[in-house]
Amino acid sequence: MYRSRRLVSPFIFLLIGALFLGGCSLLPGADPTATPASEARELVPTWTPTPVPVVTDTPVVLPTDTPVPPTPAPAEPTPVPTDTPAPVARMTITNQVANVRSGPGTNYAVIGSVSQGMQFDVTGKNPAGDWFQFCCVNGEVGWMFSQLATVENAQLVAVASDIPAAPPTPVPAPVVPTNTPVPAAPPPAADPCANIGGDGCKFRVTGGPAFTGNGGGELRLTLFFMHSGIDGGQAQGSYRVILFKNGVELPTKACAASLVGTPNTGPNGRFNHDCKLSLSQLPDGNVAGNYSGYVIDGNHERDSRDFSFSVPDGQGEVWIQFDQG
Repeated sequence: MYRSRRLVSPFIFLLIGALFLGGCSLLPGADPTATPASEARELVPTWTPTPVPVVTDTPVVLPTDTPVPPTPAPAEPTPVPTDTPAPVARMTITNQVANVRSGPGTNYAVIGSVSQGMQFDVTGKNPAGDWFQFCCVNGEVGWMFSQLATVENAQLVAVASDIPAAPPTPVPAPVVPTNTPVPAAPPPAADPCANIGGDGCKFRVTGGPAFTGNGGGELRLTLFFMHSGIDGGQAQGSYRVILFKNGVELPTKACAASLVGTPNTGPNGRFNHDCKLSLSQLPDGNVAGNYSGYVIDGNHERDSRDFSFSVPDGQGEVWIQFDQG
């Protein structure tokens, strides 16, 4: 019972208040549509804020300079291999003048001559290796004595397959026997120039011998080798003499050969060969005495018949003129 009273009392108050408010609005003379003075206020426009875009700190990616790889250098051209020439045997003439022969020996014919400094291709050699075959002289294959030239790459030279046969040795005519024996005539003196090929012995003595004193301390040969058919007597080069005293050969081969061109003038006449021998090189240690000899050419081959002379006491310089004209 007590609880129902407490619930009704508030309800009664709310009902009374509602009636009171409704009665005030319906009073006589009142405009039911009029707005209460408490609500008659000026409307003030409202301000609506414009949203501001939110700026974020997003990093901007800028283009970077991408490195450009370097242009490769042009390739070096590959060298083209060249063919290395095969070595060849080459001969250089060292003697001032040298004979060229048709075969490997002085018993073969002379087919021409060559001068110092000339060069040729070597094509062969003889079995002994002291003669070289080469090409060419006057259109022919020739042979040169090894001591008159130098050969480069001589180890490449083989023995020639076409070595000419040696010239036949002259055979003396048979002696026909007779019924009556006849005393045999003395044999003729052998001609030292008979078996020399080519032009044979060219030189002969045409002047001298003449002698001049030089103190007796040495033997001096002032010899003139000439050709009278050229310019009235042209000096001829590359000649010497083989000289003997008392049967002993003297070392005249070691002297320089004669020279081509203008000769020297000595007390006895012109000369282009000057050979000096000391007393120690003479068999008896004395200049005076008897001598014999003959001329040799650049190949050390005989080029004259024998000549002889005697040097008087007190004389030491000997002059002889040889002519091949």
